[in-house]
Amino acid sequence: MKSFIFRTLIYSCIVLMAAGCYQDIDLNKYKGQNGEHLLSINSIVNPDSTIAAAATKTYFFSDIHNERDYVEGLDIRLIINGSERGTLEFDPKSKLYRSDVKPDVKDVVELHTAYGDSSISCSDIVPETVRIESVKVSRKGPMSIYSDRDYIFTYYITFTDPTGKDNYYFLHFDAADWHTDLRIGERDYTYEYVFQQLANHINANIPGWQPYSPYGLPFTDYGIDGKTHTLTVRETVQGASGTGFDLTKYSKMNRRFELFSISKDYYRYLVSVLYNNTDSDGLHGGMIDLGISEPVKYFSNIKGGIGIFAAYSLDETIVDVISIVGRFPK
Repeated sequence: MKSFIFRTLIYSCIVLMAAGCYQDIDLNKYKGQNGEHLLSINSIVNPDSTIAAAATKTYFFSDIHNERDYVEGLDIRLIINGSERGTLEFDPKSKLYRSDVKPDVKDVVELHTAYGDSSISCSDIVPETVRIESVKVSRKGPMSIYSDRDYIFTYYITFTDPTGKDNYYFLHFDAADWHTDLRIGERDYTYEYVFQQLANHINANIPGWQPYSPYGLPFTDYGIDGKTHTLTVRETVQGASGTGFDLTKYSKMNRRFELFSISKDYYRYLVSVLYNNTDSDGLHGGMIDLGISEPVKYFSNIKGGIGIFAAYSLDETIVDVISIVGRFPK
């Protein structure tokens, strides 16, 4: 509560100071500068899929922009481990440039093309797959959190970090089947060491950020290098009486756990996305939403252009939670 009051006072003071500083600015004079002629390349490669890339034109941020402006007719060369592997062909249906090549782990993958007077290139290394060794589950409840019959599930996901180098990851968990499984509850990453380290890193620039996301979060092996580590995350499932939502009818509660091994550039890009999240409870996120603070620049590794070219490998497992902890009590 004190933190909320403090943030509210800060926002109020800033708004009052800025209230008399508005003026009309003609942005049209800035058109035609360097950004107008940048090519945007976006591609995420992995060993389970053929390589594909989206190529789009940038646009001036004050212009009306209803859909992507795809660029056709590019000659995009694919190079793997220094060897030419042909060109990516444009697919009119998906609007993507595609190859029939799947990369392997440890492959150095490069794309090269030209746009206007600029040479465009990007590269990344496909990381090795890190396996989920086990997933354990515990349940507490029923208890009163948001309703009168809530439950907290704690998941313990064990893996071993490879030694001798910096490693980067992304953790996501969800209902395995949205049609038949109990829907996913509120995810909670705040009790896990690696996400506390992520928060410390982000808070150095963005005060007040907490490790929350419905989509999963990135992390590094800082503090767990070369060790077998167990990630601890939680899920809060609501089952208020009188709402017609009866938890006792469920005989399955399958959860899919996905551990992505991601490249360093992918990690840097994902962290830059978190920096710019205006839904964050952090002070910086609220200031961006008010139009007072400038967002942090998104990370890009496209030489001569903009966008992201990154790589990952994935290990996943599905666990039937009810088969481990039993059905919900009546």
